[in-house]
Amino acid sequence: MAQTVPQAKPGWKTIQVGRLHEFVRRALLRCGVSEVDAGQVADVLTASDLRGVESHGVARLEGFYVDNILSGMIDPKASPTVVRETATSLALDANNGLGHPAGVKAMTRTIEKALESSVCLTTVRNSNHYGIAAYYSMMALEHGLIGISSTNSMRWAAPTFGKIPLNGTSPISVAIPAKDEEPFVLDMATTTVALGKLEIAKRKGEPLRTGWAIDIDGNPTNDPDEGMKGSILPLGGFGTENGGHKGYGLGLLVDILCGVLAGGHFGSQHPAKTEWRKPRDVGHFFGAFRIDGFRALDEFRATMDRELRRFKESKPEEGQTRVYVAGEPEFEKARRHGRDGVTLDPVVCASLESVAKKLEIEPPAWSV
Repeated sequence: MAQTVPQAKPGWKTIQVGRLHEFVRRALLRCGVSEVDAGQVADVLTASDLRGVESHGVARLEGFYVDNILSGMIDPKASPTVVRETATSLALDANNGLGHPAGVKAMTRTIEKALESSVCLTTVRNSNHYGIAAYYSMMALEHGLIGISSTNSMRWAAPTFGKIPLNGTSPISVAIPAKDEEPFVLDMATTTVALGKLEIAKRKGEPLRTGWAIDIDGNPTNDPDEGMKGSILPLGGFGTENGGHKGYGLGLLVDILCGVLAGGHFGSQHPAKTEWRKPRDVGHFFGAFRIDGFRALDEFRATMDRELRRFKESKPEEGQTRVYVAGEPEFEKARRHGRDGVTLDPVVCASLESVAKKLEIEPPAWSV
């Protein structure tokens, strides 16, 4: 008899990743998404939960994707088209389709062109939310390339010294292969936290940490509701003393690459957080480049191992057991969740069951 994982708290449910993937796929097929695209969305969403990034996984299936398809906000059958192309660059229009298939198609072609020409940079305009940025940067790893991924979004973040949200959370991800060590995978919002952290706090009835967000009057708040009504702060927090201007600058850089350069929406052209039913026109930016244009790949991988071990083997501060490098906690969670299944909180479970009822499909096959 297969072993099951005890539920962490009352109302929480566990599901094997394969079953979760199948439910997401079936839901999207029911919405008119093609077999290939439905599978790609399911890949990205379940990869998020597998890696422990619960803010960007199946918690967003209903509100971000299913409801927006059913309301006509997202075209489930759209396919990206080429706007411009050179040997080392590509510009795509996603034609208001789902962001995940657009991202997969864009990064796949970026990798192909980088293998041919050593490097490729790609923009995508007129897209929608594409999930975790790391999914796309990590696509480059199996080809021995360094991968880059970023995206803009609805306006959630206030600039330094401002209190009105003018930017998105503007995530950046870079994935770099190693030899025996896990790859270096940076995946970070350029705000103090991603929006999903506020959503998780609200779902769990927990306060925000001081410095994450401000209310509509620009005052610090620990209330998730007030934070979502107000603004998330840039990485570094208030003002410039702790480097808030650096997070602000990085966020603006992402918006320029994903919006201005892509020829899509940027800045105040993006909907405010109160305008959920307005078209998104999200933009993405991808990159991939060959390491052997700089040095032998095998030598680089071995040197990366030494570099990563330098941190991992360093002495931790008192009260901590170890020093991590970017991506390491997520790889460990992925192994554990792949073995034991993913445990979802009651609000997410209810949302998935709502999707099943709404679409008249079988509900998720929870573990018992």
